[in-house]
Amino acid sequence: MADPRAVEAPEVLGALGVACESVRQACDDTLLELARRRVAMLLNNDAELQAKAWGEISERQNAELSSWPTSDAFDERQKAALALAEQFVIDVTGVLAGPLAASFGALGAEIGPFVQALYLLDVGQRVDLVLSTLSGETITSESWAWGATGEIPADPMVAIMAMLAAVGRLQAVDPITKELVRLRGARLHECRRCLSVRSVAALNAGADDDLLGADDPSSTGTLAAATTAALDLVDATFVGPPTINQELFGRLTQSYGSSELVELVSYMMRNACNKIPVAFGVDDAIVEEGFEYQVIDASGETVTVDASALRN
Repeated sequence: MADPRAVEAPEVLGALGVACESVRQACDDTLLELARRRVAMLLNNDAELQAKAWGEISERQNAELSSWPTSDAFDERQKAALALAEQFVIDVTGVLAGPLAASFGALGAEIGPFVQALYLLDVGQRVDLVLSTLSGETITSESWAWGATGEIPADPMVAIMAMLAAVGRLQAVDPITKELVRLRGARLHECRRCLSVRSVAALNAGADDDLLGADDPSSTGTLAAATTAALDLVDATFVGPPTINQELFGRLTQSYGSSELVELVSYMMRNACNKIPVAFGVDDAIVEEGFEYQVIDASGETVTVDASALRN
């Protein structure tokens, strides 16, 4: 399994491994394995079902996982975790009003690390399926969830933030495309803060509020074919199980080289970290009107700046 990130974004791949090791140290490994396998089922990810296990489950649990709500092979804690995992994957906007309270009661302090693990399992597998199609290789969590080196943070969010910064240091794709990709993902996950943010780099590169605020930027008639393909990739990745048809595959591979495709897919994973605050209902905008302006600095960190950073 040749993961293209090993060549095009090795720092991202390494940081992802550290994040996975951190969540494994913070969470019940049986819950993680149940979630990993259930996510794979929901995403039609047959290859992941053959990948290295994240924990131990019984043969009966494995056999009855698709019918877990009515099976007595799972205890109440495991059922609460599976309910949360399913809602997180299918529609994260329903977590807060749906299974979160019961899951919090069952998991207690482990709820935070478990949701962070769900982000890695859900979005990580979505990315696997996309990269598998684009590269022609079979990619599973075995390529990115193991073999971590160096210090493992006790707080999984610290490790996840380091991974997000590693992605932020990738800067081959033009800033307008990346901002439109970010906003498309924000609309799909209904992240309020994300939608209240604007990229200084994109605005300084010529994007305007009409373009960035459009529900369907391609309808403006001003987008390059490559940017439209990138937006269609967001939809193909996050609306239901990931599926890239031959037509979209052709547009993507004609528009972007391998390093740019890896950056786009990694950037989508970076942005989809918004699923964590959305799940907890803590995604409020921090500005009451107008926009919050952000830049990604040389270290890959996202920094909020004032409007004086705009050149136009």
